[in-house]
Amino acid sequence: MHKKFNKKRIAQVAGLTLAATLLSPLAQAEVSGEVSVTNDYRFRGVSQSAGDFAIQASIDYSMDSGFFVGAWGSNVDFDDPEDGNGADIEVDLYAGYAGAIGEEVEYDVTLLYYTYPGDDVSQDYLEGAVGFYFANFHAAYWYTNDYGGSDLDYHYTELNYGWEFADNWSLDLHVGYNFGDAPDDDMGKYVDYSIGVSTELAGIGLSAAWLDNDIDSEYQFDEGSFRNDSTFLVSASYAF
Repeated sequence: MHKKFNKKRIAQVAGLTLAATLLSPLAQAEVSGEVSVTNDYRFRGVSQSAGDFAIQASIDYSMDSGFFVGAWGSNVDFDDPEDGNGADIEVDLYAGYAGAIGEEVEYDVTLLYYTYPGDDVSQDYLEGAVGFYFANFHAAYWYTNDYGGSDLDYHYTELNYGWEFADNWSLDLHVGYNFGDAPDDDMGKYVDYSIGVSTELAGIGLSAAWLDNDIDSEYQFDEGSFRNDSTFLVSASYAF
């Protein structure tokens, strides 16, 4: 269960599905982890690493009862263009519960705490999420009332689909909708989406996807921190 959420989390922040919808959240070992590298850390269509490579890792623990806890981390680049100061590391702590509704639908409810150690101005915040898994679909809703420490609310809904079109190959589709006071205060409401493929080779998960969004051209940036232009993402991961 925790590993399903973990893969979902990595997919969500990187903009890749990573075939997460093809995995069952209720059949996992008690302790697991994952290490991955991607050419850009994208969070809801916006780069957190200024378009540069990111190394990410996670470790989590689940109980037979359905409860799970874990931590996820990545390098980031939040440098201010004027003084160059900003966060270089993101560490997310999470806890939640995963279960099933009948034999067809599985779900998880999660509370996350995003932290940015060493940042001059605290951007830490809490976010809650609820996700549902049915057939090859994954739908989720995320909410915080203090996005990035701004005291503004942020809502995010997403729908993902994974289709195993060939042995060990998945077509991964994603669409997400960003809305609330925080997006309105910055880029406005917008949709982010991606299409990609993923596979596994010699125990290494490999993914490639095209990401884009409908952010107004006035707020589109193709360089620097928080760039949000369309991009091609690749990643490799190892789970243990």
